[in-house]
Amino acid sequence: MTTLPRKRDAAATRARILEAAQRAFSETGYSHTGIREIAALAGTSSTMLLRYFGSKAGLFEAALAAAMPVATALSHPREALGKGLAEALLDPANAIRPPLMIAMASGDPEAAAISARVFEAQSVAPLAAWLGGPDGRARSLEIAMLATGLVSYLRQLPLPAASEAERRHIADWFAKSVQAIVDQTPQQ
Repeated sequence: MTTLPRKRDAAATRARILEAAQRAFSETGYSHTGIREIAALAGTSSTMLLRYFGSKAGLFEAALAAAMPVATALSHPREALGKGLAEALLDPANAIRPPLMIAMASGDPEAAAISARVFEAQSVAPLAAWLGGPDGRARSLEIAMLATGLVSYLRQLPLPAASEAERRHIADWFAKSVQAIVDQTPQQ
């Protein structure tokens, strides 16, 4: 009996590797995460992982970029960005890994440089362009700072859980704060 070779699904393999890398880099950090560990989490070999991404740095860059779906946030109508962003960031089904990946990579110069480059390209620049005006980048950074703080304090730090009333209050504050930045008249 002849066994047919198993057909490979490159897109599925790549997605599994990126998911495993995001989990590992956000839990143990860039310096303490190895290629073999990520490959094992993804159910593949380190050779296959390197074939897709070239190096640990290449994998980190791709994983971080994939974890920043800014286009999804910018698909909301302009007048609803604050509310939509609050809902997305506070949705427990939505894994928010970039802040941890970036923070845990800051001790490694190569990973910190990758983090800065990817954050600028995937988050700050698209949001700045969407906001428009010469102060678009500054306003984009304001929103990024608010979002990072929200995620850090309500989703990632092991603080005592906020009550439902507290979460609603904070979500409302965040949505209004972001919307105020969006609605500002661009400075000349």
